[in-house]
Amino acid sequence: MKKSSKGKTKAYPDTWTVKNEIQVNGRTVTFGTELSITGEAGRFRFIKHVKTPTAEWIDVVGGRKGYSVFRSFYVSRVKTVHWKNKTVENVVKERKEQKKLENANSSED
Repeated sequence: MKKSSKGKTKAYPDTWTVKNEIQVNGRTVTFGTELSITGEAGRFRFIKHVKTPTAEWIDVVGGRKGYSVFRSFYVSRVKTVHWKNKTVENVVKERKEQKKLENANSSED
């Protein structure tokens, strides 16, 4: 790993490309988008896409209900990009956002 000008180490080598967005199966996948992976049980939430000179993969978190783990998979293993969120973390996040909007709308009236 290389050192930055402030003396801190960088998280990735210069030859790696790390993005928070990717196109999979014709859909734009961003942070938190739920995916199904071929051969794996449960849903996974997208974190980042990493591309090196020799490999390309995605980092995700999730899995079976109640057993959330951090995993990495080749992009080719993505089976489905889900439209609706069903994992507990995403559902809670959506409800909080709805409440904020409702509170903002009620305070305007």
